[in-house]
Amino acid sequence: MQQYCVRLLAVVILAIGGYATVTVAVLQSHPAEPHRHPEGQALENPMEATADSKATGRQRYVFMCRDCHGNTGLGDGDMAHAGGDVPDFTDDTWLHGPSDGEIFLVIKEGVSADMQPYAARITDEDIWHLVNYLKTLQR
Repeated sequence: MQQYCVRLLAVVILAIGGYATVTVAVLQSHPAEPHRHPEGQALENPMEATADSKATGRQRYVFMCRDCHGNTGLGDGDMAHAGGDVPDFTDDTWLHGPSDGEIFLVIKEGVSADMQPYAARITDEDIWHLVNYLKTLQR
């Protein structure tokens, strides 16, 4: 029985290691220069950018994004100092596309080891509110 458990553990470790390698490879293959995502461009924001929507988005930002992206979206949050490349939301460059749908997909699906998916942590509705708020940070 002990030998079986050791073999099972070895298989699990290999499987996890292989998955992690594939995940890292996929995330690292994402272009470093600004680009567009047609699947995101096709999405329409169902949340009108009202004051209430932006306020809800700001609340989500404060609790979920500020640590990396900073109080004003400059990419200078406390966690940003640990390394990685944290985008500045106040400039006119959106690395993964400027449309609401593209921003939505970055948040929902993630794009790197630093910007992981938030699909399991925040509802689609709240992601759309967050998109509306993020657009207010641009200069």
